[in-house]
Amino acid sequence: METSKVVTIPDYWTLPKYSLGQRTKQGVIVGIQYYPPNNLLTGLCNESWRYAVLDQNDFSEVAHLEEDKIHPLTPIELRAEIEAEIEVYQCKILILKHQLGAISNA
Repeated sequence: METSKVVTIPDYWTLPKYSLGQRTKQGVIVGIQYYPPNNLLTGLCNESWRYAVLDQNDFSEVAHLEEDKIHPLTPIELRAEIEAEIEVYQCKILILKHQLGAISNA
């Protein structure tokens, strides 16, 4: 069963600049947290968004970055990254098909 998940942001909050799942130069955004103004945790007077970013080189490492520390990929960089990922998956599919063929021939 598929359910639709909707996140509602109150009107008095600023909207986040980046979204969940977005690929950036730092990695993929896997979490977003809002800090209201005068928050004791941040020590900042103004409101801010913090992003949990999964490191693209070490998938076990998550960095928590402020919005101004996030740098989006250019369209060319994004295309190259997605094409490289597609190639990796296509290789995996070929290996799995080979393994499946080996089972059928046994």
